Amino acid sequence: MTLLLEDQARDFALASMLAAYPDRELEATTEGLRGALADHPAAAPVLAWLDAEGGYDALRARYVDLFDRGKGRTSLYETEYGRMRGMSKGNDLADIAGFYHAFGLDLDTDAAHEMLDHVAVELEFYAMLLAKQRFLTEQGNDEGREIVEDARRKFLAEHLGSFVHAIADRTDVRDDPAYGPIFTWCSTLVRGQCEALGVTPAPLDYFADVELDRDMKCASLPVLQ
Repeated sequence: MTLLLEDQARDFALASMLAAYPDRELEATTEGLRGALADHPAAAPVLAWLDAEGGYDALRARYVDLFDRGKGRTSLYETEYGRMRGMSKGNDLADIAGFYHAFGLDLDTDAAHEMLDHVAVELEFYAMLLAKQRFLTEQGNDEGREIVEDARRKFLAEHLGSFVHAIADRTDVRDDPAYGPIFTWCSTLVRGQCEALGVTPAPLDYFADVELDRDMKCASLPVLQ
């Protein structure tokens, strides 16, 4: 059981790293692990793409184009999802922060980092939950283990379980040679956790700004009698 949790924690930590902006730290880490990641379902396609397309500067540009630039981009922030996203954003952020604080995870306000609802941060938090449950299991702390496992269920049901699938299902992400395999793998990891814990997250959709603009214009058209 503990070895399984350890492997799962390692997978989610790698998923967090791959889903984050490809900074110099990621570059150094992946280059150092090239041999170990050569056959990995998410990392191997990225490494192959890097070798063919101009290295990490090209990957950084691709990341920005897909996730940060323009109205048609796919957001990697959970609170940007759903048609009512503006109305619920504050509550959702507070709920995510509550999970982090409950388990002693505080973002360093003096350092550059992603917002707490970024997919990489949520994946890292879930990796920490898995690692914490492994430790408590080894210590024979059944009460603590049950608390962490319950938190895993709730975080999947209320946040990560729907969010990652919504990213992976976006056509521009799914078809991307570098990030398609990454988010397909992330989605597979999360789906496996949901199945193992009996969690069925509600579907969550992402509507890019151009899609919302189109829907609003359509809604404003008069109805002909």
